[in-house]
Amino acid sequence: MLISLATMNFRLCHLLRERLTEDGFSVEQIILGELPSKGSILVVTTEEELIEKHNYSKLVVLTKSDTLTINRAYSKIVLGIEGKKIWESLIVGIDPGLTIGVAIITDGCLRTAFETRDIKEVIDFVLASIKNTPAKMTIIRVGSTGGYRRVLILNELLNVKPKSVDLEIVNELQTTPASCQDAKEGITKRLQNGLKISAGKDATAAMEIAFRLGESVKSPETWKTSEGELKEIQVLSRQYSRGDVTISRDLAQKVAAGKLSLEKAIAIQKSEKK
Repeated sequence: MLISLATMNFRLCHLLRERLTEDGFSVEQIILGELPSKGSILVVTTEEELIEKHNYSKLVVLTKSDTLTINRAYSKIVLGIEGKKIWESLIVGIDPGLTIGVAIITDGCLRTAFETRDIKEVIDFVLASIKNTPAKMTIIRVGSTGGYRRVLILNELLNVKPKSVDLEIVNELQTTPASCQDAKEGITKRLQNGLKISAGKDATAAMEIAFRLGESVKSPETWKTSEGELKEIQVLSRQYSRGDVTISRDLAQKVAAGKLSLEKAIAIQKSEKK
């Protein structure tokens, strides 16, 4: 699928070209007012460059705020491809564990998926996805396994997610594919035509979790944490605070028990440090 970028904002054009080609689109740059190449499905320009008279049947106009965040601009382009102003539903699936899989589903179609071992990266990615993907209904679904890492993710999301977003725990039975080939086939089955996503078994499991109904989570969960897990929470606190502080063992226990969010524990540790 060919996307035509009708903008002289070269920084924006470069970033969009990188993101779009990464996901399997073909990209061309044209001067606003020129006809796009045959086969182009969408023309993209900016609010500042928009002219009143144009011959484009399918045009996406990026506002100044859209151009400041490439993910927001990309989301608006994907909406434009489908002729929509807003998604009916946004569902985030999370497969917790040592390697965490995350999948983003809009209107029943997989948009992106990735894997990481960094809990902070997961939280930041989920919040950014919600902010940059306008939808009438948003749900976060987390798998039921993963031990204390699941509890930590659930409790963090419970504290930082927008109030309008539902949080659910989902039975993970048979969500993880048996092989890499099964994972690839699972991703391909749910993927929008033309897009490309490279992801493994944990991301595929996250996608399956996103498509299952779960039980609503309203209050923090608790977990009897081992010494090693407490130390990992302390390490995570140092990552969250960008090396500023490491929370105490007592605060780490409260985080694990769902009595404090990691952010709140860091704030307490900083106040005690003064």
